[in-house]
Amino acid sequence: MSKLNLKFAFLLLGASVLSLSVAQADSVKALKVIGNKRIESATVLSYIPIKPHQSYDQNELNQALKDLYNTGYFSDVQIKRQGDTLVIEVIENSIINKIAFEGNNKLKDDKLKEEVQLRPREVLSRTKIQSAQQRILDIYRRMGRYNATVVPKVIKLSDNRVDLVFEINEGDVTYVRKINFIGNKHISSSHLEKALLTKQSRWYRFFASDDTFDPDRFIADQQLLREYYYDSGYPDFQLINAVSELSPDQKDLFLTFTIEEGERYSFGKVDIKSEIKKVDPKRLFSLVSYSHGDWFSRKMIEKTIQSITEAVGVQGFAFAQVEPIINKNKDTKTVDVTFEIKEGPRVYIERIEIRGNDRTRDEVIRREIRLEEGDAYNSTFVRRAEQSLNDLGYFKKVDISTEAGSSPDKAKMVITVEEQSTGELGLAVGFSTLDRALGNIHFAERNFMGTGRTLHSDFTLASRRQEFDVGITDPYFMGYNLEVGADIFHIRSKRITAFTEKNTGGRTHLGYKLSDNWYQNWSYTLQRDQISDVPAASSEYNKQMKGSYINSAIGHSIVFDKRNSRREPTAGFSVSLSNSLAGLGGDIGYLKNALGGSVFYSPLDEVILNARLTAGHILKTNKRIRVADQVFLGADSFRGFAYGGMGPRDAKTLDSIGGSRYWVGTVEAMFPIGLPNEFGVKGAVFSDFGSVWGSQLKLPNNPIIDNKSMRASVGVGLSWNSPFGPLRIDYAIPVKKQKKDEVQRVFFGVSSRF
Repeated sequence: MSKLNLKFAFLLLGASVLSLSVAQADSVKALKVIGNKRIESATVLSYIPIKPHQSYDQNELNQALKDLYNTGYFSDVQIKRQGDTLVIEVIENSIINKIAFEGNNKLKDDKLKEEVQLRPREVLSRTKIQSAQQRILDIYRRMGRYNATVVPKVIKLSDNRVDLVFEINEGDVTYVRKINFIGNKHISSSHLEKALLTKQSRWYRFFASDDTFDPDRFIADQQLLREYYYDSGYPDFQLINAVSELSPDQKDLFLTFTIEEGERYSFGKVDIKSEIKKVDPKRLFSLVSYSHGDWFSRKMIEKTIQSITEAVGVQGFAFAQVEPIINKNKDTKTVDVTFEIKEGPRVYIERIEIRGNDRTRDEVIRREIRLEEGDAYNSTFVRRAEQSLNDLGYFKKVDISTEAGSSPDKAKMVITVEEQSTGELGLAVGFSTLDRALGNIHFAERNFMGTGRTLHSDFTLASRRQEFDVGITDPYFMGYNLEVGADIFHIRSKRITAFTEKNTGGRTHLGYKLSDNWYQNWSYTLQRDQISDVPAASSEYNKQMKGSYINSAIGHSIVFDKRNSRREPTAGFSVSLSNSLAGLGGDIGYLKNALGGSVFYSPLDEVILNARLTAGHILKTNKRIRVADQVFLGADSFRGFAYGGMGPRDAKTLDSIGGSRYWVGTVEAMFPIGLPNEFGVKGAVFSDFGSVWGSQLKLPNNPIIDNKSMRASVGVGLSWNSPFGPLRIDYAIPVKKQKKDEVQRVFFGVSSRF
């Protein structure tokens, strides 16, 4: 072909393409919407990019169809041309009239309605139905019911309304039948399983749910497995694979973790360096949480970082950062760690955001935080705030994190909480060696209407003690750092068999923080006491107090608390001094003083050592003092001895009359006994020791047997955090006692959870 003919062919092809593209472009004089009943035509047209007298092509028509479908308003859309008019024909989606659930026994309708996120009078679409169906299936799968089915049914009504019904077959629970570990050469599978949240199905887990499969829990287990190996000396550990397999009948699940342990390392050299001139590294070595030769543990490194950061923060360097430099020696299988202290960048809190508190008011959370918007970020204050929020007992989980602010020197502090139930209403029945057979009805709300106030009422009926107590406490009265509370009570007690004591009255208290660790409390109690049922053969000391009295007393206490938690301490110590002065009016007069302290230490995970010591005395003032005002030790206050089983006695009748001076100490170790954690059962070994002696009671011709020699006992115990309250059983053997002391080797106690 000649060059001229070739050029002519290309020109002809270009003209054809141009004419085709012009032919595909079109325009109309008008647009018309038909089929719409609820939605205005103008609203429909607003989603279409085509306008009258403007050209359009097929791509714009396709985009218009897509945009109209994406609105979710229509189940069908068609666009066609009729003459000079573009007709948009729509079929509207139905409106939800009612949402109902059938076949759901394990989940209430309210929970499912919250999950499906559909409401009456909303537009219903196929996508929304499928999404709601999947959400219901997901929540059942988190409950371990993998063979649950959900069938949505749409019941058409007049005016394009529908009832949406989800027919649910909940199915049976799918249990984790077996947990397998592949590649663990040095740590047994049983130890690894204990580190996981998910447990293998056992007959005794009938009240727990951790033997059912939860995808979120399975992901958390993978991280827990890594942490377990990192804290056991295996810094090179790798989780190769984690698989969950469902049996063909969908009744059992099998979990398999494939791991590579790596070599085990121990700690080698440790060094601390500081770029801050005023910080002396030599004074910080005592804060290192491990010793040379201990197995490598990231937890110990993090604990050391936290201790050094707090110590440097106390010196005034709130922005200091501690970075660990880790050097592994493959030849010696040791890890050298250098902690470098650097002056971090100054960051200020732009905003404090609280998430997850659907019930608890923001102010209740904010008042536990010593930081405000505009303050410099202080990691020490943040950790204290996190601990304070956990100590409230309102939340299952508290997490404080930071997010980027509007500029590099600003940050948003985010407090995420997961709320838990704070109300208790229950009935307990049981037996106590102190009060014999007992029943207890109690109500407590520790976060009333999200305000942080506590309401409580307690009624106990026992063979030796009947008690009614109702009260309210506001931890931040009138918005100030003042805890104010009031109670009314009635108590009838026959713990001392020689007389019956009734106390009816009221109590109010005022408490506040003096500083981070110092607390002070004042109280006033006004009560009417009645002493009765004194046997004829009883001591003259008991007979002389028979009658009715008014007791008016003011109390005071001051506490220095350095424990790591007020609810479940595992480390730290506390010291307290308390005083009570009776005689501000009324018939009784005495001054009681007590000084006590406790120390907590955890040498191993889940093993807690506790040592307690208290000493006190009672002084008679210018008014009367009674046997009932004296100190009685025994039962729960001194195991191995009966209540009032030691101390001064009437020489004639041998009745216990209590003492005016005392000291008592306890050394105890609490530890797991091998049962699953969900049982809530722990063992204990302990020793109680002390003495009570002296008397403010004096009667002529009534000598008193008094011996201030130390008594001591040793024993073992079991505690169970049962569904109906804490239970404790102790068996103690007195190893040092006096001739007239009363022994009680077994103590069994039950108390309400308030």
